[in-house]
Parts: sequence; C-alpha cells; structure tokens
Amino acid sequence: MIASTARRRIRPDLLIAALLLLIPAGVATFCFLPRYYSFYAPGEIVSVQELGVNGSVRFCYVREGVTRNLYERWSVQRAYPGTQFTAIDRSSLDELEDTKELGALLRDETIRNALVNADELAAEPHEETQTDMRLAELIAEAEDYYGDSLGLMLAIGLVEEARQEDLSGGGRYVISGTGTMEADHTVGSVGAIREKLQTAEQYGADYFLIPGDRDRFYYEGISNEEEAQLAVKELGLSLKLIPVDSLEEALDFLRNLN
Repeated sequence: MIASTARRRIRPDLLIAALLLLIPAGVATFCFLPRYYSFYAPGEIVSVQELGVNGSVRFCYVREGVTRNLYERWSVQRAYPGTQFTAIDRSSLDELEDTKELGALLRDETIRNALVNADELAAEPHEETQTDMRLAELIAEAEDYYGDSLGLMLAIGLVEEARQEDLSGGGRYVISGTGTMEADHTVGSVGAIREKLQTAEQYGADYFLIPGDRDRFYYEGISNEEEAQLAVKELGLSLKLIPVDSLEEALDFLRNLN
C-alpha cells in the first residue's frame, strides 16, 4: 500500500497579514533599541524677575539632555528644531548625571557671587543674615536651572534692584546674555554659546553680553568671544554682541547705552 501525503498550502492572504504585522514590529524594535545621544537645543531667555529679582535684564538657557533611543531622538528633534545631537555610549550616562550634580553646585556658587558682588556695589549693603536669607531664596527660585551661566545677568539684575535702575531704557532694549559671575567680579566662560545666541535672536534680544575671554580662555577650542563672533556671521544674526570682562564693565556699557 502506498501512502499519499497531503501538502498543506499557506494561504496567500495569511502570509500577507503576517508580513504586515512583522513590519511595524520590526520598525518598533529598531526605534526602541538602546542608542544614546546627548543633545543641545535652543531654549528661552528668562527675565531675572522670574527669580524674584526686580531687574530688567534676561539670562539665556538652552535645553540639554539625553535620548535613549531613536524614537526619543526623533521626538526631541520634532519639538525643538535645530537640536544638535552627539552619540554617546551607555557608560557616559553616569558621567552626565555627575555633570548635572556639579552643575547644580556651580549654579549655587555663581548665585552667591552675583549676590555678594552686587551687594558690594550697592549704596547700602545688606547685613550677613539678610544676604544668607536672600541667597536661599534665589537658589530655591533657580532650582529648575543648572549650570553657572546665569551669574552675570543675575548680578546685573541685583544691581538694578539695589539702585532702583532700569538698564533696559524702560523696556526700549531687550538685554540678554550669558557668563558666570566670579568672586572677583570677573565674567567666566560658559558652554553652548551658539545655541544661546540662536535662542536670544529668536526671542528678540537687541544686545547679548558674553564673556570677554579671548585672552583668558583656559579650555580646549576657541574662546566664547571668538565662537560668538563666528556664530553671528555664520547664522546672520542681528543682535549686538557685547564682550565684557567684569560686572563693572557690563554695567558701564548698559548705563552709557541709556
């Protein structure tokens, strides 16, 4: 007796359906595979009044963070056009967390320097207990930001407050900028200059104060001052760059402007 074997045929419609299910599954797997990128994106210019300071100037911040897969990267790119991404490995995530903690410490230090320096220029300096209370208030208001680049503009705002000045000409000028505030009143270098300039331009800044660090830049690469000048030309920005070495130089410029 010869046995006959019936061949089962796969229905074409079932095969097509299976393939159609596999395609989105494959795409999803590809999009959510671990792929790490750090990023910088344009942010906003923020009035020092948001920190509880009665001043007219604004500091500039950029958005930065980490994406963990291609979908997150796409989402960030869509939300913030112009974002700059840098590929990193998994081990770099811990380093970035450490950087954030350091950024918070540097923020608190530059706030203290801004407060003390502005107080030294005030007609009636505060008592130590008043300074300590105000410092705690400012740090609490600035907890959503990290890094020390708000120091210069915060110091200017505190001087405005202490002397009841308006260095924006009654709102005639949009004054923004970036730079640390050091204990000796000098303005220190910062990062993400290009993105900060793009942000300031987007929000209509007329003048943008930057560290005048061409001759005292101690890190790799070019100084903030040189990078800013290149970015203004390359991006065709209309704002005016104002390099300053110290708090006093920044105040002199703004007072002469008015």
